[in-house]
Amino acid sequence: MILDLPKEFEFGFGPLVELSYLETVFGISRRTAALYLKALRIKPVYIGKQVLFSLSTLKRLLFVLNRPGGPGFIFPGSKMKNNPRVIKNPEYLTEVTDRILEQAADPSILAEMAGAAGRDSGILKQFIPKNPVGRPPQKKGKE
Repeated sequence: MILDLPKEFEFGFGPLVELSYLETVFGISRRTAALYLKALRIKPVYIGKQVLFSLSTLKRLLFVLNRPGGPGFIFPGSKMKNNPRVIKNPEYLTEVTDRILEQAADPSILAEMAGAAGRDSGILKQFIPKNPVGRPPQKKGKE
């Protein structure tokens, strides 16, 4: 049996994967996979007959949507869209908002993702400002 795995391309900023990645991972149709990208506001890249998207962007958005205090997300075609309990909950999103995109674009989200995954975030500390706005400079201990 030969597996037909989605192609992955690396250009130095994170992998670009074929749309079939979503089809395989979530067990959905190609049309539904395209609707997922549209709802997440991820613009695909078209090269010949291939439809590619940034896996890093997908991971960042899903992290922001699902981290503690995140709004949650209802994907297109989900049966939960018809659940009255979910419909009445205004926190659940059906499309990514500008605010979510801004949070996902913040470089400090990489450190938060690494921390949540239990990885050493030392290399990512360079992306976090030393003295974020509103926080006074930290004083060094007595020597």
